[in-house]
Amino acid sequence: MKLVITEKPSVAMDIAKSLGKVERKDGYVVAGDYVVTWAYGHLLEIDDSIAPRKWSLEDLPIFPERFKYKVIDGKKSHFSLIKKLLERTDVVVNCGDAGREGELIVREILENVGYKGKTLRLWTSEALTPDVVRREFSSLKPSSQFDDLYFSALARQHSDWIVGINLTRLVTLKAKNKEVWSVGRVQTPTLAMIVKRDREIDEFKPQDYYVVIAKFAKGREEYVGYLLRQSKLKGEESNDDQGAEFTRLNKEEAEEIVKRLSTVKYGKVKEVIKETKREKPPLLHSLTSLQREANSLYGLSAKKTLDIAQRLYEEYKVISYPRTDARYMGESNRGLVISVLKKLGKEELIPRVYKVGKRVFDSSKLTDHHAIIPLDKFENGNDLEKKVYYLVYRKFVGTFMDDYVYETTRVITCLGGESFVSHGKRNISLGWMSLYEAKENPLPELREGDEVKNADVSSEKRSTKPPAHYTDSSILKEMERLSLGTPATRASILETLLSRGYLTRKGKLLVSTEKGRELIEKLKDSKVTSPEMTGEWEKLLEGIYLQHTGEKGYQEFVSKIKEFVRSELKTLMPKLEDLGDKSEKSEGIDKKEIKVKGIKAPLKCKCGGDVREFYKCWKCSSCKSVVWKTILGKRITERQASLLFQGREVEAKGFISKNGKKFSAKIYLDQGRVKFKFDTKERNDTKSK
Repeated sequence: MKLVITEKPSVAMDIAKSLGKVERKDGYVVAGDYVVTWAYGHLLEIDDSIAPRKWSLEDLPIFPERFKYKVIDGKKSHFSLIKKLLERTDVVVNCGDAGREGELIVREILENVGYKGKTLRLWTSEALTPDVVRREFSSLKPSSQFDDLYFSALARQHSDWIVGINLTRLVTLKAKNKEVWSVGRVQTPTLAMIVKRDREIDEFKPQDYYVVIAKFAKGREEYVGYLLRQSKLKGEESNDDQGAEFTRLNKEEAEEIVKRLSTVKYGKVKEVIKETKREKPPLLHSLTSLQREANSLYGLSAKKTLDIAQRLYEEYKVISYPRTDARYMGESNRGLVISVLKKLGKEELIPRVYKVGKRVFDSSKLTDHHAIIPLDKFENGNDLEKKVYYLVYRKFVGTFMDDYVYETTRVITCLGGESFVSHGKRNISLGWMSLYEAKENPLPELREGDEVKNADVSSEKRSTKPPAHYTDSSILKEMERLSLGTPATRASILETLLSRGYLTRKGKLLVSTEKGRELIEKLKDSKVTSPEMTGEWEKLLEGIYLQHTGEKGYQEFVSKIKEFVRSELKTLMPKLEDLGDKSEKSEGIDKKEIKVKGIKAPLKCKCGGDVREFYKCWKCSSCKSVVWKTILGKRITERQASLLFQGREVEAKGFISKNGKKFSAKIYLDQGRVKFKFDTKERNDTKSK
């Protein structure tokens, strides 16, 4: 029997329908000569029973001699079905997603069942249309060609477990309050970057300065210039967000200049510099660049964009495989590109496919998958699906269009012995920019020596700005630059930090909570917070696949991770201070006591009911009143929760408004929910925020 195993049911049905008449069974389908079944993502997970049940500092480090797996709860019956199918299988076709995680999902099933038969691999970035499936099944590859990818995935999985279980237990035991403080190889340095940025914002002290602005008129046309003095003082000349040049002044200097120049009626154009510029089309989309653009334009989270892209690939089949870090196509993909341009009705662009060169087609820039491209027109779907599709579409179509050509103008106008600089831009030929918003701000036609009227001179007070809070877009850019995680995992890393109460969302902003900041503060002596080091690990993981080091590469990487953990434990064990509530002391914590699924906490509600603590909240078992552990970015302590359940008011600091500003308030429980109480001044201040 030939057994096809896919990563998810929808892919299984697409493949089955392409292979023959489908006969549905319980948990699988028969199609032609094949039996097709599926996983639901990972069916197995590392069995934590390989680590001591009781959490104790004396047991660290934990390095299992071998890793043992267990079937994930809720998936046991389906795993048993696959196991029975494998008992009568001669050939397995691994149809996991064409990536590191997809390889691992199917391989770990085969490994844990003990399957020893022949295994083949389907590997394609294209949507699984019937033509693609039949073509690929006619040239399936030996599974052994992907051993390096499997060992890369295994090294990542095992190293994440080793780092996570050792450092999580260390920090949690030091906390002595039975609350899990999760530490991870990728999540913790990502959190550290966000915490660092938030602290820079908190500590930032704005400085006021003044800018002198002149409005000039030539005939009926006006233009604006900013005072620009040549100075040897570093930092005096600046730019604003739009790139305008100006000189910073104090209030007295600005007022003196405005007063003096207000009586000058005319200025003279001293210098006009025009420059024609050409911009080639931007690169095609990778998953990360797509997530960043969708977040910037539409406020979509990285996870939301990934989910939509996955639907466009799997269900609608209108884009190629989305979980890619590439922004190029392979040299052999020209035929695919031409066929797509025909489907999109863009035949006029086909001649350019042979002219663009390595700006688009560069196999040396690929690891496994090419960039995300559209595969067909898309007219169905909801509004967000259409928006994400169009981001892919315009990057693809635009890359074969003409350059964007425009003219820039820089003008220096003299007025009363002072120089004012003006910038203008005029579009000449939109080219690929016609798919975007091409802004321009042309200046009047000016020549050197022209006399212009002084229409107005004024000063404007400004303040220096703190660095911006991270958004999904900006943190993804940093994660990509530092090789933190993979395109497929970055979204889930952010969601993990959010779900564990280390981060909170404020509109588009990602803001660290008190809990997140506390963790990073306590780990300040640890290298696990270093993005650069974690990025190096990611490159080593990728190297197992790219350099074909296989099992040897796996062993070397895991050995490095073990050495790292030993070093971290040695460094942190004597330095790590207690975290959180220090009222409960214990040398060891039984795994059952860890507050993940909920335990009975030593709290009582004023209704007389027991209060139980869960991962994100405390809840009364009787009246069902709830106190969330994080409220508007503020971490609520167990003592504060206890007072609230007793009917007391609690005065707390560190809440964050929708605009990202901190405020203080009294909180209390009313009708089972936490509510705010302000005095008149506080209420007005908070509303203004």
